[in-house]
Amino acid sequence: MVHKKAAFFGKPVENTEDWKEGARKEDAIASELAASGLVDATEVQVTVEGDEARLMGDVYLREEIATAGNIALGVEGINRVRNGLRAREHSIQSRGKEADARAQTRTL
Repeated sequence: MVHKKAAFFGKPVENTEDWKEGARKEDAIASELAASGLVDATEVQVTVEGDEARLMGDVYLREEIATAGNIALGVEGINRVRNGLRAREHSIQSRGKEADARAQTRTL
């Protein structure tokens, strides 16, 4: 077996300690979301860069968006949260209204 120095697109991999810290924070946020029982986090993706967490994906209720952000802020080392979560409840209702509007247009 040949061992090569770790590289990414031909460049040496650097700052892997930062990756470990970010991964630890991501895991902590995901675990807190799952354990809280207040957020349906099955479709939530968490990424961390430095002291900033980014939440992306869907939750079930609109109220869960703020709750998820507060949970993420409660994790040690997180000072800012970019909350890009969407509520499925809202998007389902919106799609239903659009479908109703299209149906009405066709029948008139």
